[in-house]
Amino acid sequence: MVENESLSPTEKLTGEIKRLALQSSVDLVGVVPVETYDALPRVWMGWKIQAYSKKAVEILPEAKFVVVLGYHVWDDMFELAIRKGEKWVYPGYTSLEMAAQTVKNFLESRGFKAALAAEGLSYKRLAQLAGFGCMGKNTLIINPVYGPWIRLDAVLTDAELAVDKPFQSDLCGDCEECVRACPAGALTPYKIDAEKCILGLRLWKGLPPEAEERFRFYTPSFTEYSHLMCMECQRACKYGREAHSPPFRINLQPTQP
Repeated sequence: MVENESLSPTEKLTGEIKRLALQSSVDLVGVVPVETYDALPRVWMGWKIQAYSKKAVEILPEAKFVVVLGYHVWDDMFELAIRKGEKWVYPGYTSLEMAAQTVKNFLESRGFKAALAAEGLSYKRLAQLAGFGCMGKNTLIINPVYGPWIRLDAVLTDAELAVDKPFQSDLCGDCEECVRACPAGALTPYKIDAEKCILGLRLWKGLPPEAEERFRFYTPSFTEYSHLMCMECQRACKYGREAHSPPFRINLQPTQP
């Protein structure tokens, strides 16, 4: 109790938000000043977004801080994709989205303005600024404990919060195992060719029959409408292996791309 009384209102509120997020199944929580994030140049956000990143104030003009959330995906089943009509549904994101909504609701109940980032911001930049990890050569955020096995979300608010320090270390060093592991040859260090990546092909074009046969070991299907997303670059990373379940494999043999 004495320790809590020594904290400022800003520190107390930040602590409450972090405890709430952790209780809502989130594994990583950090706070980034909007001014710091918005000072960065816009980046192209490919995949299903296909747009340049937004400034935080374009989503919530009154925003002062971003609460960044990280969720550890410890099992391959989090990588499940299910097609519904022309869209893909990803059940592995549900818990994280619910946690973000919980944080937003809490802030609004305290009289603050809050908004979900809704994929308009660069989550990877926010994760590095929030201290979660560094950008890996597989273009994913690498955390020292969870490796590349994390999902990201964010909540904007006008509440005054205590900020976290950015992650400064380079966890990759000279390692390029993820680049070599990509079965589609889509990776060069810190850059991905989305039109070569198996996930990108599935999102936009659908895999042609010859590619489906070639890559089915890496994206096994359970039903006509579902499959696991390719995880080879994540599995190649030395970080996070102890915190992740053994790889799920259907009894197939990989074929050469």
